[in-house]
Amino acid sequence: MTRSFRVGAASVFVLLGLGGPAAAQVSLQMDSGGMDMSEMKVGDTATIGVRLTGLQPGQQLDTLAATVVFNGAALGTPTVTGGPIIPDPLNNPLDYLTLTDPGYAEATFLTFGEEAADRIRDNGLFYSFDVTAVAPGRGMFRFDFGDATAPNSEDPLDPIVVEVTTGDPLEFTVVPEPCSGLMLAMLGLLWAGRRSRRQR
Repeated sequence: MTRSFRVGAASVFVLLGLGGPAAAQVSLQMDSGGMDMSEMKVGDTATIGVRLTGLQPGQQLDTLAATVVFNGAALGTPTVTGGPIIPDPLNNPLDYLTLTDPGYAEATFLTFGEEAADRIRDNGLFYSFDVTAVAPGRGMFRFDFGDATAPNSEDPLDPIVVEVTTGDPLEFTVVPEPCSGLMLAMLGLLWAGRRSRRQR
């Protein structure tokens, strides 16, 4: 799948005519599941959760989308897993799509289903993604995009815009691998050999 999907999804939101009245806001937050990401080592894997909060009892979403960006040179390409608030089964297999690239994790839920079971109805985990440290570096996970709409019973083709606030970034650092004892011993032998040749 290519990055053009994101442009397509945004175009769908526009074509749907997001000009209806605004509904109560919701929030998207990130967490690392308690993992300390300040001293990650190459090969370590972190799981970042993207959670929905603020959805009121009885409120439903027919659209929810979120994009997280980060330092792909240090953490590579993520693997995205859908969360339990996504309807199961989906009204249509294309109602939930993901997109990943180095430094980029996106999930989009968009349904034209008319039943409550077809929509997002609960707060909780929207999606999570795993990243594995591939090189020393530092940076942060931050939201680049967030969008939500609620169904409009008076005009199904004019969904209600739901304001989305996004939480604070998460910082991370991938530290260089320390030299092993064997490598230190080899460096010592090389240095001693050079010194011996110079003395001769």
